[in-house]
Amino acid sequence: MADCVNDPMIRILYRHTSGALVHELPIDQLASAVRDTNAVVWVDMENPTPDDEQKILTGVFNFHPLAVEDATKSVLLPKINDYRRYLYIVIHSIYLSDELVDLVSSELDIFLGPNFLITIHEREMSSINSLLAEKTHHNTEGISRGPALLLYEILELQVDRITRLLDNFEAELERLGDIIFQKGDISRESLLDDLLTAQSSALRLNRVLQPQRDLMNRLAQTDYSVIPANARPYFADIYDHLIRMVGLVESMRELARSTIEIYMALSNNRMNEIIKVLTIISTIFLPLSFLAGVYGMNFHHMPELSWPWAYPLVLVVFLSVAGFMLAFFRKRGWL
Repeated sequence: MADCVNDPMIRILYRHTSGALVHELPIDQLASAVRDTNAVVWVDMENPTPDDEQKILTGVFNFHPLAVEDATKSVLLPKINDYRRYLYIVIHSIYLSDELVDLVSSELDIFLGPNFLITIHEREMSSINSLLAEKTHHNTEGISRGPALLLYEILELQVDRITRLLDNFEAELERLGDIIFQKGDISRESLLDDLLTAQSSALRLNRVLQPQRDLMNRLAQTDYSVIPANARPYFADIYDHLIRMVGLVESMRELARSTIEIYMALSNNRMNEIIKVLTIISTIFLPLSFLAGVYGMNFHHMPELSWPWAYPLVLVVFLSVAGFMLAFFRKRGWL
């Protein structure tokens, strides 16, 4: 099911220096919690209001105005900015629209610091919800391992979910490919729309996943101060998954393009068959229409039509002409 847009919601997970966890830290205690450099804070902002964004991003964390501006607006492509004290990261999550072949992206803004992680998104994200719901998980994993590895867990769940979506997308695309060879369904009006939607989705995914793949490579290879050395191999694992994913999307894009070409070729061939049949019918009736027209216009000047055997003779002539033309067309392989 597609992730959906919900009401504004801010959830704060706080791990005290002693290891104690607070799952719903009040916002008014956030500033004092962040000042404890040995503690870890995860702030998740789902569809936040502008006032909430300014209050937390500027008032509590004092982020750079350009980073705050990017976080409050849509960024078309994934990117990463190093502000030394923290990283500002933009990635895109993939979710399903109303159709199985319509995949769209949704932005996820991330602020990663030495003792904090902030995630901002408009749509509900199952990967984040599942981590926040598993309270005992953070006793030994999740936030207890630091914000960098917590970010890795979020990204890993995102990759797993996207992989399942791509598998369903590929299966649906193959089903559409099978339909085009079924004459009963080739006239379905939505078939071409589905194929074009699938091709558009593949192009959209390719534009998102390629820079996201490069972004993960930077997280794995670059010596960022907020990412410990022991966390880089985990981002390299995400990078490997994205390499395979980009290749899969590229192949699906080619499959969608080829399927559309086959659909158009089959449609043209079947249209030519229809036109050929109609042309043959018209050709057969052309001499019959001519004979009928000649006799019809000159009825009063042809006394032989009054003979008893005239009409059977005319009928025999008509049938003979039609039969001869049908036999000729069949011999030439046109029927």
